[in-house]
Amino acid sequence: MRYTILSALIIAAFAVTGCEKAIDYEKEKAAIIEVMNIETQTYIDRDFEAMYSTHVQDSTNIRLTAGADNYVFAEGWENVSKHMTGDETEDDLGIDLHITVEKENFRFKICPQSAFVICNQKWISSFDDDTTEIKSIQVRYLEKIDGEWKISFVSFIGTSGYEGFEETEELFEETEELFD
Repeated sequence: MRYTILSALIIAAFAVTGCEKAIDYEKEKAAIIEVMNIETQTYIDRDFEAMYSTHVQDSTNIRLTAGADNYVFAEGWENVSKHMTGDETEDDLGIDLHITVEKENFRFKICPQSAFVICNQKWISSFDDDTTEIKSIQVRYLEKIDGEWKISFVSFIGTSGYEGFEETEELFEETEELFD
């Protein structure tokens, strides 16, 4: 009798733990990158409603941007959305300004309902013959809500304008192997 109860408990334990759905990391990585790219492109296009749809819109949303000359810390969706649509954000995104954004060197920590992502980003803006390139490290935390990835935290760490950054950037790229 004792063995029957023990066997039933072991079988039940396997059944419960075996029912957890395995994470398809490649599928989740692709979905996360897509959300990040949609957020970036809709920001450039000034399509705020579409951009907002990529974010968790609650008091826990945080944006931290830092560069060689200043930083911004916005906490809560009301403040984050004001920062992203306000005058103090990026350049005037008029029709004569052409922007391309490249994201690379992604590193992920994916859990069933959350993900932590780091990548390098290059923002290239051109106006007539004037081109500006801004490099940064992006750190993002996303939550899976109703099956969709939403951005809950963004940190933009500007790396342009620092002396000796190229050496640091090379070292940073070497760490990519640790995350694969």
